[in-house]
Amino acid sequence: MITGYIGSYTKENGKGIYKFSIDEDKKVIHSVETGYEVQASTYIAKYKDHLYGIKKSDNQCGIQSYQIESDETLKATNDVLPHQSTGCHISISHDGKYLLEAVYGDGVVRLYGLDKDLNIERFIDTHQQKGNGPNTERQDNAHTHFIQETPDHKYAVAVDLGTDEVITFSFGEDGFEQVHTLKVAPGSGPRHLVFHENGKYAYLFTELSNKVTVLEYNQGQFKVLETYQALPEAFDGHSQGAAVRMSHDQRFVYVSNRGHQSITVYEVLGNGEALKNVGCVESGGDWPRDFNIDPSDRFLVCAHERSGHLVLFERDIETGLLTMVDNTQKVPEGVCVIFN
Repeated sequence: MITGYIGSYTKENGKGIYKFSIDEDKKVIHSVETGYEVQASTYIAKYKDHLYGIKKSDNQCGIQSYQIESDETLKATNDVLPHQSTGCHISISHDGKYLLEAVYGDGVVRLYGLDKDLNIERFIDTHQQKGNGPNTERQDNAHTHFIQETPDHKYAVAVDLGTDEVITFSFGEDGFEQVHTLKVAPGSGPRHLVFHENGKYAYLFTELSNKVTVLEYNQGQFKVLETYQALPEAFDGHSQGAAVRMSHDQRFVYVSNRGHQSITVYEVLGNGEALKNVGCVESGGDWPRDFNIDPSDRFLVCAHERSGHLVLFERDIETGLLTMVDNTQKVPEGVCVIFN
């Protein structure tokens, strides 16, 4: 069995963290169950045998850490809840010393320290982004949506939807220091990015314009190379870009489109400096907020925030194209997918 976890909202019927398993032979999602009931665990991240999740408890917000037991159940170890607003994205540094958090509502990034046992230990620093964009409804101020360590392990990169910026920081025990800012297309509303494993290129997905931009990365600085539309030319409805992921063999990039209810597939060309749109498939539910690809590269699992559908696709390793094989399971308000 292939196993993984889903983070969810808890506004209606969501429980926080779910656990799921895939039967590879039958090509079905074998089981879905509550992994840990916790409020507002909308993003989760794994490092070795620990899981980390956003947490809200009454008016206290921050991060909770979990030990992944031998049977893959979760045991809460501790939390740090020093804030009044919840984050939307978290990631762990390569050495397991730091946890990075992006906070959409406040437009800030936060830095936490982990102890030698990988438990969340302390809050270190926050950095406030400033600015806005031309979309007055969505870009009234900074809205930081993503933060992750760069492949060279020297910096952290944040993506701000409200200011149309990709921001690079140095980080450590003294906190954040902003070192570079890339302005992207005004009103595009960048959301998430994923790096090529060669560390030279990243693929930035915009929420408001629903496009993928290839970025060149070098020593903490980014440069725009090319931008690709994720929606069919004939589509004139409302859609918002959501997740962007890359196959483990680095040959394909995938993005999900909320509104068009689809996943678009790009072939990676050259050394990663260009993309080619090779297909678009229905996602199988309403509002495909997040998806991920299992370690074998055989399967893709997509969570739908509104309809709750947890959809299993089989990947063609050679073409990158997706075939829906199971659409029977549900995770209420599912918004983050990771594999164990």
